[in-house]
Amino acid sequence: MSVIQEISAVFRSALFTKRCAICGKTIEFDEIFCHECASAKHIELPVCLKCGCEKADCICKKEHHKPEYKAVVAPYYYRDSIAQGILNCKMHDLPHLTKAQGAEIAKTVNSLYELVKFDCVTYIPMRNYDEKYRGFNQSALLANEVSRICGLDCAGLLVKKRKTKMQKRQGAESRYVNMYNAFDLAKNAEVAGKTILLIDDVKTTGATLSSAALTLKAYGAKAVYCAVFAIVK
Repeated sequence: MSVIQEISAVFRSALFTKRCAICGKTIEFDEIFCHECASAKHIELPVCLKCGCEKADCICKKEHHKPEYKAVVAPYYYRDSIAQGILNCKMHDLPHLTKAQGAEIAKTVNSLYELVKFDCVTYIPMRNYDEKYRGFNQSALLANEVSRICGLDCAGLLVKKRKTKMQKRQGAESRYVNMYNAFDLAKNAEVAGKTILLIDDVKTTGATLSSAALTLKAYGAKAVYCAVFAIVK
């Protein structure tokens, strides 16, 4: 590196901080992803579409509730820098991370749902107060990116009608109780007869996705398929 290049690098570092597009970790200016995200292992075929895991890792036997959605897919498992990216987005005010994360979801959707004809994309909603406090809904941002790449319409079809406890503090069974009847159809939303792609950032037990899917089906949706950025196994 020449002296001019060294001075330029120091100057840029002093003025700007470049972050990994997926997890938000500080990286060099000639990088897009940190080493950990660039080498993160994708969920590989064959995949169990009921739990979203590789068939060798299938967790369906551990889940006591039949999902209300037709299938769920994800590019990654929830671990290491992938998990940190989800947390950094929500907790450290880095909503731009949803662009790369959404692009990864879109790749998975185009691959594993290739034969499914979707009418629209939607997402897990937040309560109005919670979304205003955070400043954004990460699931909505992910859905917007997925819809853009996949060439589908994105619509806020659901509203969260009551406050729920934080899911990460609940046991497996409590998660379903916590999310029971938590959603309703948004005003003027039309879902009857539609095949819908439902987006969220992470799936643990599937309780949130199932509750949302059940609501959509109760109002006449033909089928609900899910896609998330990461799955807890």
